[in-house]
Order: sequence, then C-alpha cells, then structure tokens
Amino acid sequence: MVFFRNDGATTFLERFFDSDKRLVQNLLFWGEESVGKMTTAEVFSKTLLCHDRNGWGRCEKCSSCTMIKKGYHPDLMVIEPEENSVKIEQIRDGLKFLFYHPQISSLKILIINEADKMTEDCQNALLKTLEEPRDNNIIILVSNAPKRLLETIRSRVLPLRFTMAANKKIVDFLQKHYSLSLTEAEEITERADGKIGKAINLLDKDYKKGLDQKRKDLIEILNQNFAKQSVYFQKITENNGRLRSTLEEWLRVLKSDKYLKELNITPEKKIKLMDNILKAIYLITDTNINKQLLMENIFLQL
Repeated sequence: MVFFRNDGATTFLERFFDSDKRLVQNLLFWGEESVGKMTTAEVFSKTLLCHDRNGWGRCEKCSSCTMIKKGYHPDLMVIEPEENSVKIEQIRDGLKFLFYHPQISSLKILIINEADKMTEDCQNALLKTLEEPRDNNIIILVSNAPKRLLETIRSRVLPLRFTMAANKKIVDFLQKHYSLSLTEAEEITERADGKIGKAINLLDKDYKKGLDQKRKDLIEILNQNFAKQSVYFQKITENNGRLRSTLEEWLRVLKSDKYLKELNITPEKKIKLMDNILKAIYLITDTNINKQLLMENIFLQL
C-alpha cells in the first residue's frame, strides 16, 4: 500500500513505535473525507503489529506481516458501516474481539471506520471499553463528522486531525509513486482540493468521468424547472457520501472562471450559490437535516 504522510498526525503516531508503553489507547482520526485517515489507520495498525518494524516500515517477513499479506490478521479487526450505519451486532463482535488475548502480536487493534455512523446504542455499548481499556488494546475511531459522536465518546479519545495537503506535496507524491509528468500531476492536484485520496481516485478514468458528469448535471439543473430538479435531488440525497462529493465538485466548478459561460449564471447568483453550497456541506456533515428539502431550497433561493 502506497502511504501518504499527513505530517501532523503521522509525526505524533511515530511516538508509538519508539516505546512499548502506549501513550494513549483510544484514538480518533478526524478530518475531511479523502485526506488519508483510514489508510493511515490501517498502515499504523499493521506497523504496530509487526514484530520487527523500523519506523513506518514493516519487515514483511514475520508471522504478523505474513498474515497481513494473506488478507487476515487475528489481532486486527476493522468495522465498516453496513447499509449506511454501524450496527450494534458489529460493535458487540468488536468488543468480543478485544476481550481475548492477542494471538500472534502484543496488541489487539480495533478500527471503526465512519464511526459517526454508530447509533446511540452502539456508542453507549462501546463507552465502558473506552473508559477502562485493557493494556493490550488500541481502539481507533475514524470519522468525517466527529460532532455526531456523543460527547461521552469524544471525551474518552485522543483526537488527531488530518488536514488538507499542500498542492506541492501531492504533486511530488503523484510523480514519485505513479510516474506522472509534472503537467499530469499538477492537473490532477488542481482538481483534488488538497485531498490525497481524491487525487489518487482521479487516476481512475471512470472516477474522473464521474466528476465531469457532476459538472454537466449542475449546468442542466440551473436550466431545469423545479419538478425535474426535485427528481435529481431525490437520487443524489439517497447516499450521504455521493451528495457531499457532488456538492464539493459543484463548489470547485463554481470557483473556476472557466466554467462561467457554460453555467450561464450571473456573478451575483454564482456567489449566492457557492455560499448556499458551503452551508449545505456543513449541515449534511454535522446535522441530520432533511437533505431533499435542503437541496430544493438551495436552488429555489436562486
């Protein structure tokens, strides 16, 4: 796995490699989508489990590294949302996993991706383990929307913020690991908005095509009546991730003067639309607002 260092977070995590005594056992990796939180959680965990690590480098030879290569490690568990939420049964399985002693490593590590999608019952079930962690356990919560976590959960984890990356760093990374020319790397970085995950996704032609379609959708929507707009909003609001990525791409398009003629929108309306989209991104991230109504109101206001 090609690893991109998010400097502030990874520098702190390196302290774990230098001492057998854990600095803290409950971590929260938070930040914008596609800034490397989950990738770092996986690389960090697999490195900690390695028997002969060297910084972020794994030996690739020990029993732990061998198990990781096979796609399974008895001392590492990752929970992903099912049907857009983390279920109580998944959390119970995770707690049961942590209860037993490590099998081939000195630690057991539980990663919960999109932890903000845990129900309140899930979070309460996890709470006692966060309050009284076992010495050989590490729990990592990964979230784009940490405010959706209960205050009791947030107060028992150490938050590590993953920030946007500088364009130059993304360009250098793409050139080094994907053999791109400077021009190619700069074009991708310009569309990536400081997000390394998005930059890597843009190497996929289908992903790039999907972003181009979002731009075309915006052009059409601006020229459609309310009924047609409503049908489109119903489709994109079914998935929170899809809605957010659509809004972020629309914002990028609106920021660029080169699309102004295609959009056929006055500068005043463009500024208002950008402001509405920024507010919408905040609301869908940190609240449970009705997304269909939110989108309809954004364009009705124009």
